[in-house]
Amino acid sequence: MIDDAIWQICIYGLCVGVVIAVMLGLPPLLGERHWKKPERRFDSATGVPYECGIRPTGNAQVRPPVQYYLIAMFFVIFDVEAAYLYAWAVAVPETGWLGFIEVTIFVAILLASLAYLWLTGALDWHAQSQRPRVSHRQKLNMQESKEFYDDRVA
Repeated sequence: MIDDAIWQICIYGLCVGVVIAVMLGLPPLLGERHWKKPERRFDSATGVPYECGIRPTGNAQVRPPVQYYLIAMFFVIFDVEAAYLYAWAVAVPETGWLGFIEVTIFVAILLASLAYLWLTGALDWHAQSQRPRVSHRQKLNMQESKEFYDDRVA
């Protein structure tokens, strides 16, 4: 019985190794070799990453606004919440009323957090609808700022 399980694991590992070897070995063999063709060797698109036939324009180091990250974090938070609710829905017969009360509290906390985010303006994309920035730094006079700079440099 144990020998069967070991052989099955070995065969599975061998199959995985073959699939990996095929996936890594076939593309270089089947793909076009630009370095062998003298007419294609100095093509402008061959040295460009992600060769797709379109010359890149602009800088690739574009920083998206912070709102994109906020929406991504909110999505992850509420997506995890959906996973918990799915697990609860599967276990409803075993949990009974106690599970229903617990999931109601869970959803109420999530709705309260969503209401808080909505009221503080975290879900608004417009900069004027968000709270203004609070400046906590005091203005330093010229001597103090030079000392502060010298401390950072040293």
